[in-house]
This record gives sequence, structure tokens and C-alpha cells, in this order.
Amino acid sequence: MKSNITREEAYELLKKYNSERFHIQHGLTVEGVMKWFAADLGYGDDAEFWG
Repeated sequence: MKSNITREEAYELLKKYNSERFHIQHGLTVEGVMKWFAADLGYGDDAEFWG
């Protein structure tokens, strides 16, 4: 799978619309969880897409 946005662009948007550190950390945590589930459920090749 291919996304039209890079991780860096997504991170900049996250910071632009979320000024509190908690929300930024939450987004990064969700990224890690999504990558883990992608790998655990057999979608390891697409883990970056989901993270």
C-alpha cells in the first residue's frame, strides 16, 4: 500500500493542529500500536502504511 503523505508531513500536521504534548505523544503511541497490529495480523509488509 502507498500513502500520498510522508511520515514527516503527517508529523508536521500533528504538531500544527495539536499544541499539547500529550496529544502529540498519543499520536506517536497510536502509530506504534498500528504498526504492531499490522505485523501481528500478517500485514507486516504494509506496517509503515498503517503506522
